[in-house]
Amino acid sequence: MSAPFFGQEFTFTQPDGAELQVRGWGDQHNARFETLDGQPVVQNPSTGFYEYAAVSADGEEIRLTGARADVARSEAVEAAPPVSNARAAARVKMQISSELPRGGTRWEARREANKAAFSAAMATNEGLTPAPPERQTVGDYIGLCLLIQFPDVPGSITREQVDAFCNEEGYTGFGNSGSVYDYFFDNSLGRLRYKTVVAPYYTARNPRAYYTDEGVQQPIRAWELILEALDELRASGFNFDPLTTDDQDFVYALNVFYAGRRVNNWAKGLWPHSFHLQAPYELAPGKRAYDYQITDMGQQLTLGTFCHENGHMICDFPDLYDYGSDSSGIGVYCLMCAGGAVTSADRNPTQVCAYLKRAAGWAESVTRITDGLVATAPAGGNQFFIHAKNAAEYFLIENRLQAGRDQHLTDSGLAIWHVDHLGSNNHQQGTPQFHYECALMQADGRNDLEHEENVGDSTDLFHSGGNTRFGDTTRPNSRWWDQTSSGLEIHSVSAAGTNITFSARVQPA
Repeated sequence: MSAPFFGQEFTFTQPDGAELQVRGWGDQHNARFETLDGQPVVQNPSTGFYEYAAVSADGEEIRLTGARADVARSEAVEAAPPVSNARAAARVKMQISSELPRGGTRWEARREANKAAFSAAMATNEGLTPAPPERQTVGDYIGLCLLIQFPDVPGSITREQVDAFCNEEGYTGFGNSGSVYDYFFDNSLGRLRYKTVVAPYYTARNPRAYYTDEGVQQPIRAWELILEALDELRASGFNFDPLTTDDQDFVYALNVFYAGRRVNNWAKGLWPHSFHLQAPYELAPGKRAYDYQITDMGQQLTLGTFCHENGHMICDFPDLYDYGSDSSGIGVYCLMCAGGAVTSADRNPTQVCAYLKRAAGWAESVTRITDGLVATAPAGGNQFFIHAKNAAEYFLIENRLQAGRDQHLTDSGLAIWHVDHLGSNNHQQGTPQFHYECALMQADGRNDLEHEENVGDSTDLFHSGGNTRFGDTTRPNSRWWDQTSSGLEIHSVSAAGTNITFSARVQPA
């Protein structure tokens, strides 16, 4: 998958055609896999077969056993502890890396430019007010969607069905909760109106097997396929004028659907991925294609991955999961982590978290927390509460309710986010030097997300009947990452619901 996956099941194919059922954690760049009964597997680079891997008791040593993963386990493997019971070091070592590098996309370049400007402003004391440093994504945006079929694999989902999936208000096709347009409209309270131009089907020059050839390094065949389709559209006089571009004439979003089901193993051939073209492609004067995502259609369309990848391309949203796959980032509590990646949420992804909504300009209000504040926070209203150390680091509070867009959350209540724009969600250590960019202060104090115990549970949020207090000496606590006191105390949190009330004290630091 191009979006992250957390324990998702896949069917891999061995070189002799035998199928292997596995469960995986990771993304298109790094991943680890195990059989459905918990035995780690790794692809032997010499033979191409997936084999059982033996893990030492301390999790420090990984070795291939020579035993194919689709046959009975050898005694050597039987004696090895499954990766899920080994130490975190084993989980890291079990990862395999694809040949697809990270970085290089326009959305990442835009984000890095904003981050550099923000860091410079902080260094010169120009950024001390708690204002979001990101590019706001407000107004009308239009992206492009290519539909590709093969001479031997025709499309079974029509252009009209894809257009409805992308653009129809109140869409319910394939069991989805709204269209792509609906998802971003709802999250932004109507501030972002994102439509997609869906092109007519293009029939590839070659049979599917040509493009899915695992002997050709990814993404060479994907590039070839996309350029074929774009060449055909340009030659036919297709109107690219409506597409929205950035300040360097790059079209924000290019989505590619190809007919049929995914047939490749992880990170091979046309395995779904998001990346950039080998070089910018001129669609028309002032319109250049570069960033793209490509995925199979199979027999259905689902929102999760599509919305996640357009969150990158349209909004410059970062990933808020851990690229090392040794922590769960912020779990199901945001689209840009597991909020659309777990199977239960792929047709109704959870909302974008308050941190990214505020950065995108989607906040209805952001109230400064003052001493003695008694507040009411409605769910889904983008009404947030902030206590800031400076523009980079602050606590941001919102109400989340297991209903509507947040139906697949694992808890309801007050979500307290600890944000540091200069942090990284690859750093789950929680130390002054190494900590998340956006961390959920889990009300139970167990830090299950940081420990990769789950992607969320029923005790993560603050509400009566659970934890109702968050302060300097509580667990979790309200200290800044450098362990100095923030002076913030949240108390008297009411029951979870459509509206939740809380009180605050703020002591001088």
